[in-house]
Amino acid sequence: MRVITFDSEGKPGIVRYFLAYEPDKEIAIELVSKRVPVYEGEVAEAVTEVTANELLGERMRPGDVRQHG
Repeated sequence: MRVITFDSEGKPGIVRYFLAYEPDKEIAIELVSKRVPVYEGEVAEAVTEVTANELLGERMRPGDVRQHG
């Protein structure tokens, strides 16, 4: 998942990345939006899928959201 902040001209500015242990993209977006601050003018979107082993390597469980990178 990534959350992008856009400047006043509509250009992407700050980008924050998160891992969400949820296979459904829409639910993953909801999880991130509920658990981390997503402000007006920001967009949360699913960008890639990761394997369960990657999430388990981060000691995550289903439903967890964690900032990445």
